[in-house]
Amino acid sequence: MDDLEEFESWHEDLMAWERFQDELERIKGENAYEDLHDFEDKSVSLQQETSTQSVAERCNNPLNQ
Repeated sequence: MDDLEEFESWHEDLMAWERFQDELERIKGENAYEDLHDFEDKSVSLQQETSTQSVAERCNNPLNQ
């Protein structure tokens, strides 16, 4: 294999690696976006749950009445 062929081979490998890295970063970005929405959904759910428990506790606790 001469120098040009070796260079072309290395270049092709490097380009394939860069495409792989780009795809990996894209997937990580999508997952981070989905994780953010999951976190927001859980946060809202916990807030609603806490709010509901507070109302129920106030209604059932004779000390607060």
